[in-house]
Amino acid sequence: MLLPATRYTALAAAALVLPLLGRAPTTTKYRIDQSLSQEMDATPAGGPRQKIAFTTSSFVTVSLADSAGGKVMRVVVDSLRGDSAVPIPAAVLDSARGAEFHGFVAKSGKPSGLQPVRPNPAAVQIQGLLSDFFPWIKAGLKVGDSWTDTTAKTDATGNDSVTVRRVSAYKAAASATWNARKAVRITEDFTSSVAGTQPTPSGSARIEGTGSGKGSYYVSPDGRYLGGDWQQQSSLSISGSFAKQPLPITIVQKTKVIALK
Repeated sequence: MLLPATRYTALAAAALVLPLLGRAPTTTKYRIDQSLSQEMDATPAGGPRQKIAFTTSSFVTVSLADSAGGKVMRVVVDSLRGDSAVPIPAAVLDSARGAEFHGFVAKSGKPSGLQPVRPNPAAVQIQGLLSDFFPWIKAGLKVGDSWTDTTAKTDATGNDSVTVRRVSAYKAAASATWNARKAVRITEDFTSSVAGTQPTPSGSARIEGTGSGKGSYYVSPDGRYLGGDWQQQSSLSISGSFAKQPLPITIVQKTKVIALK
């Protein structure tokens, strides 16, 4: 059982923002490589240890256009592929091509979550894979700057909902090179907490726990997000009528993003 609340959106992380420089729309293509491994110890409920590990590679086109109060963000999926262990059916991944999502970046630099323009099974399945790949960069940053951010995201399904709260510490650490391009390297360290209920084949389940992670993100001199990589680990527990005591779950997620042009 893969936990939707802890997939790429829930504990993944960073909220990233581009500096709002200039009036012309900007368009950038990105490659996003992600991996997730999850292990649940079901022995307290008389079951085995359950493991799942998979990787995905996504290619997306991101456009940012000036709008009242900030910028409109448009994300179009060019392609999405996964290995043989991905729990999302291959047909759904294939049908995701052309799926479009919209978000908004406020003048403060903080983005809202991506939402599908047209609801469809493919968009719902891959929304979690995309929602956190685009992080937060403070406008006008310079090497040595540091700042913090606190976010809370709630995923709801029927009467169930899971809330993830995250506290992040950012620092514009140094001048650097990323994918052969000059950039400023931004480091992030974060902690997170998870609490709520979600549906499972065995009934509603209570989920709670904590996580932590760190990574680096890169911004070009003209304010474009060039990509980055990060890793996070979460220690959770799940409980319900299917188990007399909470079952521990460990999740490790890795993400790498590269701007193609």
